[in-house]
Amino acid sequence: MNPKLAPFIRVGGFIALVAMLLYLPTREFLKTTFMLGIPFIFILAFMRKQSRYSLPWIIAIVLAAVTVGGYIYMLTGLPERIATHQIVIDGTVLLSEGKYYDAAEKFGELEQYGDLNTMEKKLALVEKEKDAVRLLEQAKVMINAGEKDEALVLLESVPSDTRAHKEAASLIKTLKE
Repeated sequence: MNPKLAPFIRVGGFIALVAMLLYLPTREFLKTTFMLGIPFIFILAFMRKQSRYSLPWIIAIVLAAVTVGGYIYMLTGLPERIATHQIVIDGTVLLSEGKYYDAAEKFGELEQYGDLNTMEKKLALVEKEKDAVRLLEQAKVMINAGEKDEALVLLESVPSDTRAHKEAASLIKTLKE
């Protein structure tokens, strides 16, 4: 290998590694591999120190086989996990942009993968955010109409764990001054 090219090869390899880690399927594959690969390595190291066909060696063989079986099982479900994870990411982005209908539609796609619990939680979150924005808009209309007391009641009813709460808190502060 040409010593003048070595730094370029190292930098190119590093850039390729970073690019792979930014890709969701690669991250999920590596997570699964490390999660079950590390115990597998420890089992093999333990097995190597034991005499063959002893009870600890046999138990280690069984554990290694279970670990390999678990790894294969987890890899068979990997494409579905990747797809559901991507749906949640995309839906969360849409939700943060205020596109509630699109976010609900995106989270509804989780049903085809059988992840109903996550779908129900995310759809409930969409409804909560939508209601909070609706309350905020109603309060703004009331403030413009001069009904500050009613607007204050609405603003205080905006849930604190929503995105609209920050704006509601600042409106409450200005109304109380």
